[in-house]
Amino acid sequence: MVSKEKKVTEMNRSYVRQEEKKQERQQVEAGKHKRGLTRRLTALGALGAALAVVFAVLLTSQLTTLEAKKTERAQLEQKMENLKAEEAELKQEVKNYNDLDYIAEIARRDYYLTKPGETLYKLPEKTAESAD
Repeated sequence: MVSKEKKVTEMNRSYVRQEEKKQERQQVEAGKHKRGLTRRLTALGALGAALAVVFAVLLTSQLTTLEAKKTERAQLEQKMENLKAEEAELKQEVKNYNDLDYIAEIARRDYYLTKPGETLYKLPEKTAESAD
């Protein structure tokens, strides 16, 4: 067999070593840059997650407060309706007490008041037992 000779000539060794060291430094710096980038992104992600948790907690507390206020408002509106109905009843009662016929009816029913020459007969009230 024929021996193969090298067809590639070697360059200046000091220059090659210099370039290799330069490439190694660049790789080390790129690694440092990548680690720094990873650290920054991790810190930013953690900060974002913490802010998201804080906002979620605030949102849930605000929603809870809002629901409590809605419930309280509904109760107060119901109470207001009841008070308005009671006010209407009381106004009607005042109006009735200003009517002389109504007062006479109440006096006859509750106090057994009679007109002159009138005789009042009180009958026993019917109960469920006496009806049987």
